[in-house]
Amino acid sequence: MRLLLIRHTAPDIAAGVCYGRLDVSARPAERDAWLADWDAGRQTGQPWAGYQRVLSSPALRCRVLAQALAARLGLALDIDPRWQELDFGAWEGQSWDAIGRPAVDAWAGDLVHHAPGGGESVLDMMRRVTRAYEACRHDGRDAVLVCHGGTIQMLLAWHGASAAETGQRSPTLAALVRQDLLERAAARAVQCSAPPVGTVVQLNIPQPILDI
Repeated sequence: MRLLLIRHTAPDIAAGVCYGRLDVSARPAERDAWLADWDAGRQTGQPWAGYQRVLSSPALRCRVLAQALAARLGLALDIDPRWQELDFGAWEGQSWDAIGRPAVDAWAGDLVHHAPGGGESVLDMMRRVTRAYEACRHDGRDAVLVCHGGTIQMLLAWHGASAAETGQRSPTLAALVRQDLLERAAARAVQCSAPPVGTVVQLNIPQPILDI
């Protein structure tokens, strides 16, 4: 099956502010420009043929774009909280300066396991995103997913780590639940940069489907 990943367009928030689970809307002008490019056939991979549903994070910056795409494609929209960005806990909405260097350094010292602001660790995020990924594989229908930069990092890292584990792009159920595989995927994710806003990336998810 195919999973077309789209990072939301530019969020309407001041520079230097921490946001992840914070429900920030997208800037209307940037979102409208992205959709205008779609309408003109200028987005990556167009025409998007054969997709059967649109998926989205519940965050406003994703959901509004997903609703517009679902309407254009004539597809149902499925909102799932597992596609959300990292939860920064008490850091959400604060400036990085206010959060302070010691707190940021503590997180940087263990990016995989440390939960910034008491929110969610990268490993915790990897667990929930991989559950959503494997549910998509189980469903088997080609889908468009509007989500976040961090979510896309998780998906690409899990996709690659599971392939390396099995020698093919089809991890066994045992591999799925193995802590070491999740740890390796999380470590890979934090080494990669998030794609720019508005980016479109296609994943070809292999069969056989897992019974999860």
